[in-house]
Amino acid sequence: MTRLRAAMFALTLAAAPAAAQVVGSMPDASPFRDLPWKQSLTVFGGGFDTGRDMAGVGPQPGWLTGVRYDLRIGGPVSLVGRLSTGPTSRRILDPTKAAASRHVGDNKSELMVADLGLAMNLTGQKSYHRLVPVLSGGVGVVSDFRGIPDDGGYRFGTHFSFTWGLGVRYQTSGRWEPRVDFTNYVWQLQYPSTYTVTPLDGSSAILPNGKKSPWMGNHLWSVGLSYQLFR
Repeated sequence: MTRLRAAMFALTLAAAPAAAQVVGSMPDASPFRDLPWKQSLTVFGGGFDTGRDMAGVGPQPGWLTGVRYDLRIGGPVSLVGRLSTGPTSRRILDPTKAAASRHVGDNKSELMVADLGLAMNLTGQKSYHRLVPVLSGGVGVVSDFRGIPDDGGYRFGTHFSFTWGLGVRYQTSGRWEPRVDFTNYVWQLQYPSTYTVTPLDGSSAILPNGKKSPWMGNHLWSVGLSYQLFR
């Protein structure tokens, strides 16, 4: 009986790991994979769909290219810094003219967008079927390198911005990792007082309601390629 009990005990010990593997997924078949890298450097580019402001003199839609740096600061949360730039244009309005003739040309413009914020992996510090959905938000500045006032006294200048966005990373077996992102940049335009003045011919002003500081949402759809650093 002593030998039988010893044999049964040995069989129980041997079966325990196998039973543990039956519950849940086998390690090689699990849809979850650890994310070992702590930092990444990304180059990205995409279409920048600027908001349609009331006067129509804000930056027009164009393209942005830039770089971003991600630093994991704890669990699934990373500190993110981005810098991007791209050519665009602005409509020039002469507020002293009638509505049909006040558009007198266009100015070339060069936008620079910089922001700092936080990003969080929605699947924790793992990927799911190699995909990592990401939620982000932050603050920054946007500026026009060629901010010369037009005939009506308007210039884009430099503005604070707020950002929020969603993205998806694809985890590979190496250091290179593709990603796609949607980012909404929200900033406030500042129109000159001349836009509320009625022209001499009695036609309507550029801003008949007198609202000179509208908030605008501006959408960036981008694709990027990241290089992972430091395990």
